[in-house]
Amino acid sequence: MKVLLIALGIYSRTGGMEAFNRRVIRCLGECSDNLTSDLHVTCLWDEPEDAETVLRQGCFFGGSSSKLRTAMHFLSRVRMMKPDVVLYGHVMLTPLAFAVRCLSPSPRQLLFVHGTEVWGDRAYRRVPLLEIAAVRSCVDLVVSVSAFTAKRMARTFRLPARRFVILPNAVDLANVPERDVPGEPHRSGRTLLTVSRLGAADRYKGIDRVIRAMPEILKAVPQARYRVVGHGPLRAELEQLAARTGVADKVEFLGHVDDAQLNRCYSSADVMVLPSTGEGFGIVFLEAWRHRMPVICGDVDASSEVVTNFVNGLTVDPHDIRQIAGAAIRLLSDRTLARRLGDCGHETVTTRYTHAAFSARLAGILAEQSSGGDGRCAF
Repeated sequence: MKVLLIALGIYSRTGGMEAFNRRVIRCLGECSDNLTSDLHVTCLWDEPEDAETVLRQGCFFGGSSSKLRTAMHFLSRVRMMKPDVVLYGHVMLTPLAFAVRCLSPSPRQLLFVHGTEVWGDRAYRRVPLLEIAAVRSCVDLVVSVSAFTAKRMARTFRLPARRFVILPNAVDLANVPERDVPGEPHRSGRTLLTVSRLGAADRYKGIDRVIRAMPEILKAVPQARYRVVGHGPLRAELEQLAARTGVADKVEFLGHVDDAQLNRCYSSADVMVLPSTGEGFGIVFLEAWRHRMPVICGDVDASSEVVTNFVNGLTVDPHDIRQIAGAAIRLLSDRTLARRLGDCGHETVTTRYTHAAFSARLAGILAEQSSGGDGRCAF
């Protein structure tokens, strides 16, 4: 099978979408012997050298953020390669599907979707009519990371459920410090952790609401502290909020960290907290569960599809500061409950969200498309 993938970002940036794209490429390379005979990747934001030591199979083109150069290269590959399957890494790229239909009418066209970009909620992103038209008329199958996002997109784009399949995110289970085992007393019982982008558009993550909850948390757990991993322009605003709230000495902004530092952050923290209102999945919950951490999440987005209340974490109304504080106090104060939820989370990630499960699911989707089959949605 000849596969052509076009994406916004893969190797040059960090984030859930980029991690997903890297995993897709890795899976396509792993199944090259029995499924993928030819792989070509085109990426808008990446530089040509970004994949030199990463992409082991296939060809890679980095567009250096030039929309014209990226589109021209992609369409030339369609014309020369005659792909069997075209994969779109973001809905913003789907207008190209019109041209693909003209250049090569035979390939199956699949779109990966992640969350707010297809919800149709203007608070996050307005969906242009051109994208809706492209998806409705040219995209054969939408591959969504969650049923929640699939349902929201189905309403916005007026698509039937049979046009969707679910491909949940995954994490690698290797490289977790060996001390992350049940019962190890390496955690302090006082540290909350959030790992998130801090872009101007990421206020929905709810970091400000955790900061506002800190005074109440500190009344019950005086030694509590809140650590935030991530960088972006929102950091200055959040630092000012912590100062105004009187908890600046209890809130630590660590900025960007490498993988080794991030592992240490997870290992030393007690509770992952992300009371978001706009998660399309919530891959940070899987990362926390790798380290047997319980999580606190919101109950109005796809987070509660991944996290089950009082099984592997706690779900709260993300707009309710008192609920956020109460959940944090409970997990910081009750080590037995925290350990039980963290161990359940570890079992969840090792049984449902592994690379092997992701790879098998993706291979099945592509094999079905190569035979002209229709998707069957899980919602």
